Amino acid sequence: MTFKSWHLLATAVLLLTIAAFWWIFQEGKIDPMLGSVPFVFWTSFAVTLLIVVATFIGSKIFPHQEDSKS
Repeated sequence: MTFKSWHLLATAVLLLTIAAFWWIFQEGKIDPMLGSVPFVFWTSFAVTLLIVVATFIGSKIFPHQEDSKS
């Protein structure tokens, strides 16, 4: 189950990255604003936060074990 979860998480991060650079981060896109923060800034912050959380989860469910030969 961990191996499947690992692939699902890696695919989600890859799709999030592709979606962010093709559709979310459009040049000159300011609206909608969140307070006085432009769209590109608060969405890039949210995408970065999601990738950091996914990296943390991925470090916990990584399917391979290190050798204990040291």
